Amino acid sequence: SDNMRSFALNIGIALCLCIHSPALGFLPTSQALNRALLTPKSALHFDKSTAALGQFHTGSSLSAFPRPPPTALAIPPSLVPLLPPPALVPSLINAALFYALQPKLSSSLTPSGLVHAFLLSALLSSFGGWTHWSVGVAYFAGGVGVTRFRMEEKEKKGIAEGRGGRRGPENVWGSAAVALVCSMLSAAPSGLLPLSPAVLRLAFVSAFATKLADTFASEIGKGYGRTTFLITSFKRVPPGTEGAVSAEGTAAAAVGGGLLAGAAVALGVIAGWRSWLIATGAAFFATNVESVIGATIQKGWMTNEVVNFVNTLVGAVTAAVLAGRWGL
Repeated sequence: SDNMRSFALNIGIALCLCIHSPALGFLPTSQALNRALLTPKSALHFDKSTAALGQFHTGSSLSAFPRPPPTALAIPPSLVPLLPPPALVPSLINAALFYALQPKLSSSLTPSGLVHAFLLSALLSSFGGWTHWSVGVAYFAGGVGVTRFRMEEKEKKGIAEGRGGRRGPENVWGSAAVALVCSMLSAAPSGLLPLSPAVLRLAFVSAFATKLADTFASEIGKGYGRTTFLITSFKRVPPGTEGAVSAEGTAAAAVGGGLLAGAAVALGVIAGWRSWLIATGAAFFATNVESVIGATIQKGWMTNEVVNFVNTLVGAVTAAVLAGRWGL
């Protein structure tokens, strides 16, 4: 069946990620795995506090990561061969969740979109851990939820998202490619890149916040907006017109971006009210830039997915610039 083929492909992707991940030396899970492969099994310890990442620790600390707490439990040598490779743990958990939730996810993703969403989530969990993965889940849940507001009314007007709001591969990567790159780069040790990991995490959050703000603005504007007009000329236009904005949609953009940024603060991906304000402000600014693009140059080759990519890139770059100005 299509479902079984999709799940088999998911497992294959997970295995490929785990086979290649030790070559990415700056990943926490990969560094731990590399050290584990070079350490006698009798000396390995498994740290309960990092069980979600599947990290093994030896007695000495890794160069870029803190030493495990003294409460780490020693694993009997006879049980070590039965444990999955550390780098495999996040992908296995991710695959199990996707398999269990596949019927529910299929109502929001096309079959190919489901596979690509799995790949995205596997990469987020491998590079950024469960917190980055959770930010991605928060974005997806918020986007799907707001897309379904007044869906029947929007379908009657011909302004609803195609395929009943189900996301395909082009939607997945158009919305999340920038965030994924920021998450990957944030895993690098401090000093390796011009931007610090903290700034890259802020850019990661801002990219997702930008897309959620854009989705809130579009869907609330189409469903509840009383008056819509072009952002460039303030000419009244029908709801759903590219580049159209409304008071309701504009307010919803601020709410959507703020909610995602707030979730990231709660998860510890970013810290403090200034980071929240930067992410929310960058998302709001980028959403309005997207409206200008829609009203002016979005024609022909510039599909919605390309605009989404540019939109999230503007949000991430804006956040990084503001962080530099504020000394974060």
